[in-house]
Amino acid sequence: MKSELVEYCKTMYATGLVSSSGGNVSVRCEGTALITPTGRSLRNLRPEEIVEIDIASGRVIGEGKPSKEATMHLAAYRSRDDVRAVVHVHSPCAVSLSCLKDLVDGEDAMPAYTPGYAARIGRLLVVPYLRPGSSELAKEVAGFLRSHDAVLLRNHGTLGVGRDLDSALNIVEDIEANARIHITLGGTGRALCEDERRSLFRREGGA
Repeated sequence: MKSELVEYCKTMYATGLVSSSGGNVSVRCEGTALITPTGRSLRNLRPEEIVEIDIASGRVIGEGKPSKEATMHLAAYRSRDDVRAVVHVHSPCAVSLSCLKDLVDGEDAMPAYTPGYAARIGRLLVVPYLRPGSSELAKEVAGFLRSHDAVLLRNHGTLGVGRDLDSALNIVEDIEANARIHITLGGTGRALCEDERRSLFRREGGA
């Protein structure tokens, strides 16, 4: 599992979702989580650098120092049993979105421009700015994740959760793509209306 986690990290760096030593990833195991270490670029991580932490206590098992955002990852796992992976990125368009002055804490960050984004993300709620790595941020994020699979952290980036690494990574990629559309259009594009969004979840025909 450590080798698989490292491969996802390298993909994230190669596709521009993270840069420098930003971003962090974790995956749930049996009662523990494997998480990327602090202060290391995701581009050249080695499996032996991945840190294991106990989800209940936050205690490090073995050696290594986990990402400073470990508290946020653990809060995500504790808030929902179905969360098996957490991906946090500082992707350029999503970070740009998170810095816009007209965002409202707790509200949807941007319109849905495509059926894929509307179906997979729905609404991307804005988490108010709190210090990265703080218990306050972790608590706030956990509250939002009880009803959503992703959040936008104001002046910070995005966090997505999923049943596995693939689904969590897909979420942050979808957010970055929709944010790029939003910024390119200057917020003036035609978004899907509420009826169009609801229709994505209606089944056609009878059983």
